[in-house]
Amino acid sequence: MRKPTLFKLVMSIALLSFISGFAQDKPVTQLLKTYIQATNNLEVDQNPDNIMMLLDKNYQNNTAYIGLTGALHRTSTTYGQFAEQIAEDIKNHNYNFTMSLDKTVYESQKETSGTVSALINFESKIDGKVAEKGTILMNIVATKSQEEWKITQNNTVRVSEESEIGNCVCYLFSKGKSFFNAETYYPAGVKYEREYKSYRVSIKDGKRTIVNRGNNDKTFTWTDNGDVLDGSRKIGTATTPDEAVQAVLTFVYGKTCTKINFS
Repeated sequence: MRKPTLFKLVMSIALLSFISGFAQDKPVTQLLKTYIQATNNLEVDQNPDNIMMLLDKNYQNNTAYIGLTGALHRTSTTYGQFAEQIAEDIKNHNYNFTMSLDKTVYESQKETSGTVSALINFESKIDGKVAEKGTILMNIVATKSQEEWKITQNNTVRVSEESEIGNCVCYLFSKGKSFFNAETYYPAGVKYEREYKSYRVSIKDGKRTIVNRGNNDKTFTWTDNGDVLDGSRKIGTATTPDEAVQAVLTFVYGKTCTKINFS
């Protein structure tokens, strides 16, 4: 058997070195991965500095957000505003947000600047239920200053694809002050469902009541001091019949709707 020549050994070592260097992440891509990991660890370590230290003081985030209904929202956030947002997230102990890198679609690395575009899967939960799940197209720009890489710009397109809970919309129609019809849209997985409910405000046995009219009538009490009760439990307050019905609807959809916008 012939022994490998010195030339072959040198070439093998050089090839391994080349492959190793090629596989190593560029600074801008490594910064993106570190940012994702720091975000995922926020719920556990409760330390916003692990995220903020990755950002330049002139950091700006521009986000285009497309919800389940197809509505488009745009926001722009500065370094200070982003710090306030993280602080609020930490206070909400029932809230959890995580990201995972799907794939890198573009990467450009210069000596003192770089950019990377990536598809990222995200999921946010409230009390263990999926508030939002979807995809982010993230494009970050990073610069090198005093031997440290920082994110200076983050442009994202965020698309919501699934939700079990979230903001709801309710169209409330009245017939006088006694009869109300509610058309409510609420998140249900990959789309919004629509549901109709009817309510009657009346006096029963000397008490003001709000009755959900249907196959399984549910009765709520509206006391003279304005409290709206489910049995003995207070679920809201109201001064007018429509406010009383809104309090009932907020309670009925409480496990699905983090907020109801009434129209």
